[in-house]
Amino acid sequence: MPGIEPHLEALRPDAPMPGRVSTVRTLMFIGGVCGILLALLFGMGLAAPTEAMNEALDEQAALAAEQGVAWSVDADLMRSLMVSMALVTGVYGALSTFLASRLRNRTVGVFWGVVLFQGLAGLILLWSLLSGEVLSIVPLGFAVTMICFMWAKESRAYYGLL
Repeated sequence: MPGIEPHLEALRPDAPMPGRVSTVRTLMFIGGVCGILLALLFGMGLAAPTEAMNEALDEQAALAAEQGVAWSVDADLMRSLMVSMALVTGVYGALSTFLASRLRNRTVGVFWGVVLFQGLAGLILLWSLLSGEVLSIVPLGFAVTMICFMWAKESRAYYGLL
């Protein structure tokens, strides 16, 4: 209808999903699949024989010693780190995929679920960035963008939050 503002158009029961919500949904599916694949990759690393893992870690320790860095990681510690990383990335991937699949449902719970999920991911990534992990700025940018897209007038109107 001419003359109706776009965010009010999203209030209609038959309104199509706004472009920003569709973008968030796509990004969450991509992030979710990446998280699940990373979890599987860490899981594959757990299948390595202990002898091979100890040999690789000894080589890493020798390279670190050449550069003057202390390195003392054994196979058990590496396996526990890999399990932790598999759990973190797997849970992130599963939740992201689940929420992305639910974004078509126009409920307040889905809206807040996405905003809180991305907010928590953003806080963890910000902590990582402040701890010195410079590359975490890229996923942090995606998390902030998704939160901003969900807070747009059209997105809030789509979920009945005006």
